[in-house]
Amino acid sequence: MGLGVAAITYDEPGLIKKFTDERTIEFPVLSDQDHSIVQRYGLLNRQYEPGHRNYGIPHPGTFILNRDGRVLARYFEEEYQYRNTAASIALKIGQPVRSMGMPSRHATPHLDLTAFVTDETVAPGHRFSIVLDITPKPGIRVIAPGQHSYRVVALYLDLSDDVRTYRVSYPRSTDLLLAPQNERLPAYAEPFRLIQDVAIVVNNETRQLAQKPGSTVTLKGVVEYQACTEQTCNPPQQVPVSWTVGLKPLG
Repeated sequence: MGLGVAAITYDEPGLIKKFTDERTIEFPVLSDQDHSIVQRYGLLNRQYEPGHRNYGIPHPGTFILNRDGRVLARYFEEEYQYRNTAASIALKIGQPVRSMGMPSRHATPHLDLTAFVTDETVAPGHRFSIVLDITPKPGIRVIAPGQHSYRVVALYLDLSDDVRTYRVSYPRSTDLLLAPQNERLPAYAEPFRLIQDVAIVVNNETRQLAQKPGSTVTLKGVVEYQACTEQTCNPPQQVPVSWTVGLKPLG
């Protein structure tokens, strides 16, 4: 993708070299032993006071910088156990990301749906993305978020204590004029993409499951939508969807 990769840690260089040699890490891992970079970026975890063995540890995350060193995007979590996957970040910054495994395709009278996940194997705490590419049929508008009482297109996953969900990313919509009611509704008439981030929760159960070779996690749910024309709106519809991802242990 043309992106250079570097990591920064507050560990001393000898420990970093041992770590990178053991794991055959080929990108630069830089030492910020005096915590100056962590503090300049505003990442110092102030839970630990000077003198504590963990003092200097940052809030971990990922920055995307341009060639001039300007930060274009950043991806951080409140809890250190949760990290965005590289594929999920690439998707969000507009890089082409191929679907992992076979994408599922669905056709209804109102739209065509292609659904895939960015990662085919994840560890507990990995934040990855479910991608929904939706193409309305000619003359159809799919209701978007806004101030109204109609059903907004969304992914609803079956509730699970082992899966964490995040807010869905919606693209900009246009207005639909519903003629009989002289009502304007936000809607999608052109192909659009929804991104739903999820993560496997870090707990004793998922840690133990990840240690077993061949372990998987299945995500099930429905894509719900309401389709309209300029004259009328159809009842809300549901499309069942599911994905199975491999589970690997934490490093």
